[in-house]
Amino acid sequence: MAANANPTEAESPASPSSRRDVLPWLTPSLTQWFWLVILLILLAQPWRTMMVASDGDACLHWRVGEYMLETGHIPIRTDVFSHTRFGQPIVSKEWLSELIFAVAGRRAGLYGLIVVAALLIASTFALLHRQLVRETGNHAVAIFVALLAASAACMHWLARPHAFSFLLAALWGDALRRFDRGESACRLLMTLSVLTVLWVNLHGGYLAGFITLGIYWFGTIIELFLARTDRTHWGVARRKLNVLTGAIVLVGVVSLLNPNGYKLHVHNLHFLHSDYLTSWLAEYASSNFHEIDSRGFLAWLAVTFLTLAVVRPRLSPTAGLMLIVWTYLGLYAARNIPLLVIFVAPILATTLADASPPWVRRLSDRLRETYMMSRGWLLVGVAALVAIAVVPRPTEMPPKKWPVAAVEYIQQHPEQFQGNMFNHYVWGGYLLYALPKHLVFVDGRTDFYGESLIRQYNDTSALQTNWMQALEQYHVTWTLLPTEHRLNLALALLPGWQCVYSNEVAAVFRKQP
Repeated sequence: MAANANPTEAESPASPSSRRDVLPWLTPSLTQWFWLVILLILLAQPWRTMMVASDGDACLHWRVGEYMLETGHIPIRTDVFSHTRFGQPIVSKEWLSELIFAVAGRRAGLYGLIVVAALLIASTFALLHRQLVRETGNHAVAIFVALLAASAACMHWLARPHAFSFLLAALWGDALRRFDRGESACRLLMTLSVLTVLWVNLHGGYLAGFITLGIYWFGTIIELFLARTDRTHWGVARRKLNVLTGAIVLVGVVSLLNPNGYKLHVHNLHFLHSDYLTSWLAEYASSNFHEIDSRGFLAWLAVTFLTLAVVRPRLSPTAGLMLIVWTYLGLYAARNIPLLVIFVAPILATTLADASPPWVRRLSDRLRETYMMSRGWLLVGVAALVAIAVVPRPTEMPPKKWPVAAVEYIQQHPEQFQGNMFNHYVWGGYLLYALPKHLVFVDGRTDFYGESLIRQYNDTSALQTNWMQALEQYHVTWTLLPTEHRLNLALALLPGWQCVYSNEVAAVFRKQP
C-alpha cells in the first residue's frame, strides 16, 4: 500500500529542468517565424496563382528548362521556340535557374515552380532579418525593418529566375558589409567569386552585384580623400581600396565562367541601352503610386526620409552612396525595388537602432531572450514540409485571364493550324508551355527578339500603316489574341480571314487556304 502511494520515477511528471531542455526546440525565433509565414503566404491563394499567372514568364522559363532536360543541351545556343528568330544565336543568361524550375515542374507542375520561388523569397528575407539582428543588436528594430522591406518588395514576388537574384543579393551585400567591418579580405574574395559564378548562370541581375561593388569602391575613394591628413585612417582606406580593386578584377574575370563568356555582358548592356525596349516593358517603368501594390514601397520611402530628416545620421560615404544610388534605381524602375530594400535595409536599421527610445530597447531585450533560447528550426522545417508536400495545392492558369479554352480548341483541331501564328506578347510564354508543338511569334524574351522585331510586333498590334508587313513577312496563317484586340477587328474585314474560335478571353482567326 505504501509503495503504491508513491509514484515511481518513470511515472512522475517531467521535471522543470527537462521541460526547459525541450522548450527551446518547440520555440521558433522571430527569424524562423518570419521565414515560415512568408512561405505559407506564398503557397496559399491568391498569391500562389499570382506567382505564375501575373505574366507568362514562369511558363516560359519552365519550357526552356524542359527543353534542356529533354535534349541534354545546356544551354541552348540557338532559338527553337519562335518562327520569327528560329535558329538565331541566343544568350542563355538564366539557364541554370530554368533547369531548376524544370526539375520542380516535372515533379509538381506549376506548383513546383511556386515552391522553388517561395523557398527562395522566404529564405532571402529571413536571412535579411538575421543580418539586421546581428548588425543592430536591436531585435525590435530588426523585425520592423524586415517587415517593411518585405512589404515594399512583395510586388515583385513571382516564380521567375529573378527570385535567385534576391537571395544572391542578400549574400553579396552581407559579404561586403562584413568586410567593411573588418573581416578578412580572403573571405570577401572567395565569397564574391562563388556568388559571381552562380549569379551569371542563374539570372541577369548579377549587374546589381557589380553596381554595389562599384559603390563600395567609390565610397572608399571618398574615404581616402577625407582621410588624407590622418595617416592611420588613410592607410586603412588605402588597404581597403586595394582589396576592393582586386575584387572588381576578380569578379570580372570569374563572371566569364558562363556559356556565353563576355557576350553575356555585351548582350545585357546592349538591351539596357535601348530606350525603346526598356520603356516598352512595364517592369522597367517607375512605380505607379496610385496603385495599391505600391503602398509598401511608399511606406519604405516615408520611413527612410523621416529617419534621415529626424535622426540626421552621420553616414559613411559608402552608406550615403548606397542610399542615393539604390533609391534612385528603385524610383527609376519598379523591378529594382526588391534589390533596393535588400541592400539598404541594414543602413536604415542601424540608424533606427541608434536612435531608438528606451521602450523599444526594452522590447528588444525581451525579444532577445526568446531569440537566444530558440532552437525551433526542426519544428519550422516539419511545418514547411507538411505545407509543401502533404497539403494539396492544385495550381493552374486562370481561364478567365489566359486562353486556356482557345488552346484546347487548337489542340483538338491540329489540321487547321499548320502554319505560323501571331500571338499576344503577354501570352507568349504560356503558349510555349501550352502549345509546345507550335512556334510563337514573340514571347517574354524581349532582349532576344530585339528592338526591330518588337517594333514590328507593336506596329501590327496597333494597326499602324505598315501593319500587314509582319503578317506577310513571317507567313502568318493564324492568330491568337484577346477577343477585344483591335487586330481582330481588322482581320474580320479582310477577305480570306475567318474567326474560327472566340470566347470572352480569346479569339482565333485563320487564313483561308
